[in-house]
Amino acid sequence: MTSRLRLRTVTAREKTIVMTRGDIDLTTVAALDDQLARLARQQRQLIVNLSHTYYVDSTALASLLRTHKSLSAVGGRLHVVGCQPSVSRVLHMVGFQHLFIVHDHQARESRTIDRTPVTGAFAN
Repeated sequence: MTSRLRLRTVTAREKTIVMTRGDIDLTTVAALDDQLARLARQQRQLIVNLSHTYYVDSTALASLLRTHKSLSAVGGRLHVVGCQPSVSRVLHMVGFQHLFIVHDHQARESRTIDRTPVTGAFAN
């Protein structure tokens, strides 16, 4: 059974938050990749909130890595927040915490960025 990925994007001040809901794998990564690539061309600070994502595969990791490289090339920064334990474990296993900011599901940043709520309804 294929999990459907839903994305919601919120821009607050100079930060853009992309919230995900659903698994990120080979069958769903294209939507995330397209969204992150587009935003990385427009923004210098991207926050990806994975609080409603419980599984990522290597294609999700590649998407995050491409986004990190795009942002770094222009002096920008990627933050990945709200990681569930299963996702956090994978990100740490591959060493992504050394490339960009990674916060687990209990971190304050996963709930609020500059007092802007990062939860809510997702677009279909």
